[in-house]
Amino acid sequence: MAIRLRIKLSSIMGKTTIIKALVTAGYETQEPEILLPRTVAEDLDLMPKLPSGSEVRDYVLADGTTTRLILIPNAVQVWVLENDREVGGVTAHVAVSDKADEALLSDKLISRLGIVLLDIGEGLWCFKDELGRVSRKSL
Repeated sequence: MAIRLRIKLSSIMGKTTIIKALVTAGYETQEPEILLPRTVAEDLDLMPKLPSGSEVRDYVLADGTTTRLILIPNAVQVWVLENDREVGGVTAHVAVSDKADEALLSDKLISRLGIVLLDIGEGLWCFKDELGRVSRKSL
């Protein structure tokens, strides 16, 4: 099992959407970043007309291969939505993929959102301020 969360994204273009996102410590970045399928980027009006400052970048994948993604800096605010609370408002870069079928949260974004992975195999997590008191389940 993996950990998937319900998140809200609000783009610099004024659009908002709620989606599921995969939490993975293997997506390492220097700054908070979220990888989005092209369809979600389009829903947020980040494509096809790219905001100023967007660029194509090479990303090295876990298997050592390289892929090209569109990077849109500081393109969204991200919140984690749970039944009892909403956490976030973290500004993140967006990497757009034509091949992705789900959103991925980077390690830095996970950290800024205060997400703690308790047991990835069982899909258990909590917010940092709940550590030792609460265990939440993946979607």
